[in-house]
Amino acid sequence: MQKWGQIMIVALTTVTVGGAAATVHAATWHKGTPKALRGNWQRSYRDQGTKIVMHFKVQAQTIHLSRVKSAATTWTNLSYQKVGKHTYKLKGIYQNGELVDKDARLQIVQKNHKIEFKNAWSSKYDYLGWYHQS
Repeated sequence: MQKWGQIMIVALTTVTVGGAAATVHAATWHKGTPKALRGNWQRSYRDQGTKIVMHFKVQAQTIHLSRVKSAATTWTNLSYQKVGKHTYKLKGIYQNGELVDKDARLQIVQKNHKIEFKNAWSSKYDYLGWYHQS
């Protein structure tokens, strides 16, 4: 009877530790950007009758956002975490002209060959429109 109890404790410990290892793996932060998001993306819309085209370029270590007559935005020193089937949280350094944020957070969703992003992880913020691969 005592052996049976020891076997149960070992089995429970193995299952518990094995389950924890899978959870820890899912929350791992990786350096750079996800390969699934890399490439050139663009979005166009009309603002007071003028067509605006925004370019969103995802590279291995950086992300660039640009549009005509506007300061370029860059995210560098990036790390990412996969939080859903096609959803990623990224963190790094944000720079737009003279503005620098060393604790910038970004969330990107990829769906049907399109991506959208927002500058926060909170659900209180909206995504900033869909970008199509160019």
